[in-house]
Amino acid sequence: MGYRIDIDRNGCINCGICMDVCPVEALDMSRPQGDGIEGLPAIPWLMEDPVQVGECVGCEICADQCPVHVITVATMSEPTPLSPRQGPVTRGAEVVGSRGWIPLSDATREVLKPTHASPWGGTYRSRSPRSREDDRAPCQVACPAGTDAGRYVGLIHGGRFDDAYAVSAEVNPFPSVCGWICTAPCEAACRRGKLDEPIAIRTLKRAAVEHGTLPPVEPPAVQRDDRVAIVGGGPTGMSAAYYLTRLGYPVTVFEAMPIPGGMMAIGIPEYRLPREILRAEIDRIVALGVDLKLDMALGRDMSLTDLEASGYRAIVLATGASKSRRLGVPGDDLDGVVPATVFLKQVNLGEDPRLPGSVVVVGGGSTAMDAARSAIRSGAEQVTIVYRRGRPEMPAQAEEVEAAEREGIVIADAIAPVAILGEGGAVVSFRGIRQRSMARADGTAATYEPVADALVDLPASTVLVAIGEEPDPSILPEGAGIEISGWAGIVTDPRTSATGRPGVFAGGDVVSGPKTIIDAVAAGRRVAASIHASLAGVADGELEIMRAVRYRTEPESTLELDLAVRARARAPLPVVALDTFRANQDGFDRETAQAEAARCFRCDAIEGCPTVRVVAGRGPTDRSLRDVAPVGAMLEGGAR
Repeated sequence: MGYRIDIDRNGCINCGICMDVCPVEALDMSRPQGDGIEGLPAIPWLMEDPVQVGECVGCEICADQCPVHVITVATMSEPTPLSPRQGPVTRGAEVVGSRGWIPLSDATREVLKPTHASPWGGTYRSRSPRSREDDRAPCQVACPAGTDAGRYVGLIHGGRFDDAYAVSAEVNPFPSVCGWICTAPCEAACRRGKLDEPIAIRTLKRAAVEHGTLPPVEPPAVQRDDRVAIVGGGPTGMSAAYYLTRLGYPVTVFEAMPIPGGMMAIGIPEYRLPREILRAEIDRIVALGVDLKLDMALGRDMSLTDLEASGYRAIVLATGASKSRRLGVPGDDLDGVVPATVFLKQVNLGEDPRLPGSVVVVGGGSTAMDAARSAIRSGAEQVTIVYRRGRPEMPAQAEEVEAAEREGIVIADAIAPVAILGEGGAVVSFRGIRQRSMARADGTAATYEPVADALVDLPASTVLVAIGEEPDPSILPEGAGIEISGWAGIVTDPRTSATGRPGVFAGGDVVSGPKTIIDAVAAGRRVAASIHASLAGVADGELEIMRAVRYRTEPESTLELDLAVRARARAPLPVVALDTFRANQDGFDRETAQAEAARCFRCDAIEGCPTVRVVAGRGPTDRSLRDVAPVGAMLEGGAR
């Protein structure tokens, strides 16, 4: 695996700029070989065509800076073929008087790259403007919250865990929570994954928190009078509260549950997210001055009119999507058919529900895995997860599926529900029908269709339904002036997060439908930015937030990149402990975290760093001894 640099040699002008600007010296220029033309004297320092001689990191700087735009970077499913390194460049006395073409590597000894970091100094960008709209690292682009993962990974490599913690928290008030349970879209986008495996970005975030100390938060530059009410104390609501408080607004959060955190608190079992971790991050937000009111539900304990009459200049609806969808098959109203979110809420609020006998969980996402693993800890003798598509299409993370199977849970894929069978009003079995994949000619995701007469009956005392959640519009009375979509979500202006009711905003799952925690965090920041733009009259609320929360770190003068193929570090597998809900997985120690961080290509800084050194792998470190000359030899005859 790796990156291959392709060059259209018909259009190449052999200028060598690509070689000069490549930060990892993956490109060189081929040397003339064979006889000269018309007996002309040899020009031993002449260079011909660009060739790839080292491992590429996919930064595409060469393609951006090519004046004739003939370079593309492609990914390889096998090791990238490399040309021999052509050698450094000085003229030696042994070739004086030579005639005919000779390999320049046989005749020269000057090393370009270490003595000239860039042929254009700091101005080479102006020669060929960047062609991409977004030159951030792929991991940062993939993160819904825009976390600068490369920067905090680089700080961990340097042992600066306090700074890494601060960077991971600047655009995400829940860095520790995400270090435990984030779906890590950043890792799917990681360029290192084209060489061997992606960086363990999520576990490194957890390491930053566990081995670092968060620096104190600076008080807001301006204390404002406009009060903001936030309905919902989940990740969207608390994120919005965090950023508005950092901007100086007085904020009150109303949470319907007896504990804050939304689905982080009542939907995710403690063995996946320790309660003290979540409490610490919520306490840190509240300590900034947020007024948190629990057991306060919109539509039950207050109304929008009440909040408006209380003088709140802006109201945020961040009530999430906790209403479980029904199976829609005969028998789904039997007593033993329970929404997985209801069961998980009972578990997480300490109600200690008991599920004797066999349990079938319908669904293939994280909620299904959490419900299944919680069911087996709640007394179930056998737990089976039934999913209507194949294993590759399961939305749960692979590690969640692996953990479930290690705990004895059976995964039955490609089975769709047909009916829930009961006796005397109680569930006795789950009936499904086998599905088969119907591959599409256009290469898009496969569809599934039932296999005729292929019915499957599974014994079950309880069926936990985890096929998705949706918002509950009943919290809004008729005539509220807020539009509800056909699938029950609140309709907002996508640019401003504003609803149809003046002063009322909405964000997170109540608008988008169920997404991830990092998506919810990002939605909370967008809502906060829109409210700030509305109340303070600023043009760009997001820019103002970033000015308030940005944590400055000194730019690095040198980057050391390890391009050798190396296995990704993995935290130990969680201990199988079916008699407890306590957390059972360790993270990285400091040494492991630093070693894993050293694998990063540093896409966030590689273009702007003045010195980049490849310390291992197929690149500058593989130069043969014949390419290295003493200083005296380099000076002999003058340098190119």
